[in-house]
Amino acid sequence: DILEEVKIFVLKHESDGSVIGRLHFHFSGHGVHNAKIFVTPEDGNIDANEFHSKTKITETPVGECMLGSSGDLYSIHDLKHKLLELGSDTITITLDCCRSQSRNSQERGLDCLEVVKLQKQKPVSQEDQEKIFVLYGAMDGHSTLDSQSFTKELFKVTNMGETNIPILDITSLVNESWKNRDLKQRCKADLVKVGNNWEDFCWPSNSNLPTDQKTEERKRTRNEQTATLKIPTLDEIKTEILNPVLQKMNQIQGDMSKMQGNIIQMEGEIQCLKKSNESKE
Repeated sequence: DILEEVKIFVLKHESDGSVIGRLHFHFSGHGVHNAKIFVTPEDGNIDANEFHSKTKITETPVGECMLGSSGDLYSIHDLKHKLLELGSDTITITLDCCRSQSRNSQERGLDCLEVVKLQKQKPVSQEDQEKIFVLYGAMDGHSTLDSQSFTKELFKVTNMGETNIPILDITSLVNESWKNRDLKQRCKADLVKVGNNWEDFCWPSNSNLPTDQKTEERKRTRNEQTATLKIPTLDEIKTEILNPVLQKMNQIQGDMSKMQGNIIQMEGEIQCLKKSNESKE
């Protein structure tokens, strides 16, 4: 039971007062986009006939879910809320599972009178998803206002559409603009990145694009961010660091020896001059 395991984990860390600054959750297993809902009457005392005219409620997780070994569903949405209870600075989640739609999942323990199967969704092919870029004007589960709409803010950061900007920068620029004015709204992007397939795509267009330098800067920054830190071996340290230092020290020592020889020679010449002067006197 995934839900139970997550609850135990959260309670353990809450009880001992430990803080997880950087929290990572990893799941490898079965996953579904659940589209089968079990409904129950809101009032447990009504009979089946009255049930059809009453408000119906459900405890069935919907949308993207993980599937436990017992067959129980645990939605990704609920998982995020549970992990947030730990108060971590950052939370990363990796889900190594299917995301295909299912209308056949079973939910145990519900005294349900009806089952609803949601509309079947045709999956978008991998090739087609790679060429679709979706910009959401609000975050999942949040509403937005006309007075601070995404369209209005996008119009602002592009200077009324006169400035072409890399599409990969849009969410960052819009969210920063909102944050600077203390507006409680954020946008998100949904895309499939394969190499640099969206690197040179700009908004609102690629015409008259003065962004070559920006593109090169983005590539340079990305290369710097993804560069792997290489720890040199002892032999490499000796070859690349110690040997040049030793050579320099030997050179300095040689120069000092030469200088010492010159000083001795000068001292000898001075003594000769003194003796010569004394003999003349």
